[in-house]
Amino acid sequence: MEALDTSEEQSAELRRLFFYEPRPFVSRVLFISTPHRGSYRASSFTRRLVRGLISLPGTVVSKGQNTLAFTKQSKAGKFLRGSMPTSLDSMSPENPVLLVLADIPVAPGIKAHSIIPVKGEGDFHEGRDGVVSYQSAHVGYADSEFIVRGPHSCQNLPATIEEVRRILHEHLRHLEPESGQLNQ
Repeated sequence: MEALDTSEEQSAELRRLFFYEPRPFVSRVLFISTPHRGSYRASSFTRRLVRGLISLPGTVVSKGQNTLAFTKQSKAGKFLRGSMPTSLDSMSPENPVLLVLADIPVAPGIKAHSIIPVKGEGDFHEGRDGVVSYQSAHVGYADSEFIVRGPHSCQNLPATIEEVRRILHEHLRHLEPESGQLNQ
């Protein structure tokens, strides 16, 4: 925070927005079709086109201008070019904030699992699900990674349902029957 030229009030707001404390009741997380590094569908052209079609309410714009002021000289500021970010900006594989977040592992003691859909046959490392590439969805810190052959919206596929079931059973094996607390 010291590197930013911000008031104490602005620093407190930045801490509130960007620094999170792990919740003690969370011991396992499951990512399904999660675009950790964005979607190849959120190209620069698509983002510019959508930005021209969207107008935001004044209250949103005024709040956002304060946040944009923090980013002026940063990579994020250059990426946004002084414009309010849209949902497509947040999913862009060029978004420096998204790329930094993608490399932050879950908190120690939390088990992470990833279900990644890939359409078609062949090497899944080069695959896509119609919205997200395998490379975007893959995180090295996951305790398990399951590849399901199918589209981005894979939640209803039998293979996805079975993997979720397997993870839930694994989680149940780590609970103490009497207290409901984790053994670990």
